[in-house]
Amino acid sequence: MVEHVITEMQDGKKLHRVVRQMLPGVPLSGIYKMLRTGRVKLNGKKAKSEQVVSTGDLLSIWMQEEDYEEVRKSPKKFYGVDSNIDVLCETDGWMAVNKPAGVLTHDAPGEYKNTLVSQVLAYLYRADQLSSDTFTPAPVHRLDRNTSGIVLFAKNGVVARELSDALQSRDVEKSYLALVVGTVIKGGTVRSRLERVSGNRTEVSDEGVLAMTDYYPIASAGETTVVGLKLVTGRTHQIRIHMRNAGHPLVDDVKYNPSAWREVKRQGIESGVHQWLHALRVVLRDGQEIVAPIPEPMRRKLKSLGYSDAQIREMEGFRPPSR
Repeated sequence: MVEHVITEMQDGKKLHRVVRQMLPGVPLSGIYKMLRTGRVKLNGKKAKSEQVVSTGDLLSIWMQEEDYEEVRKSPKKFYGVDSNIDVLCETDGWMAVNKPAGVLTHDAPGEYKNTLVSQVLAYLYRADQLSSDTFTPAPVHRLDRNTSGIVLFAKNGVVARELSDALQSRDVEKSYLALVVGTVIKGGTVRSRLERVSGNRTEVSDEGVLAMTDYYPIASAGETTVVGLKLVTGRTHQIRIHMRNAGHPLVDDVKYNPSAWREVKRQGIESGVHQWLHALRVVLRDGQEIVAPIPEPMRRKLKSLGYSDAQIREMEGFRPPSR
């Protein structure tokens, strides 16, 4: 039998949360079964899972010491998963995470430990916030692997529906920064119908869905321009295609910038080359604003092209005008 005295840090928590914190290697269904069958007792008595514990209470778990030591370990699915994520804002119902370039948003076959979803779940697990067996926290939108910036995660089904509805009704404003080829003198709006033509490529098509992007030049240097962008709609690869169609493809975008692809083919430097696109700002339906600072790799790229610190600060302050 394992005995544990409830600490001040655990005071006021529900019993099932404390037990789960002590036995991270046991699935939630197993925790509830232990409580239901009386293998967990509080002050010598069988207790319900929702019972609140107090400092000094004696918690008894009927299991062998060697079994206890084994299940105290984290579940295998979180072994080696980095939970040191950049959380920009967090509430009981949602969180905003600053995704680095190079990280997939969702899990993919053969790749799950280093995806943003896995990292967020590991973070929430280690913070004792994965308590529901009916909803797994999930992103309500996505960014391409090599796009950095804000991704919103819902922690429960109600908030997931609310955020998804707000995104679909365009009540959430999303602003981006992109480093593009050439000097952009005047902003504008790009409209076109986009359709997924293969697993990882989207193109303009008469059969596609209408997409709209507003773009605004902020600063220019080194035969490039940083533009601020507002997504009026949200389609896969929308910004990358629209800026290409406007005559200013994203710098180093090997998928939609022909000159970048030719350079990669010439030098064989595809590894590590990616577009410079950053999801800078999200304004929620209630007016709350979330900002992700320009990441350090993008700052270094901008400085190498001759952009000043003052110009970079101006980029981070970008807010699109009202339509």
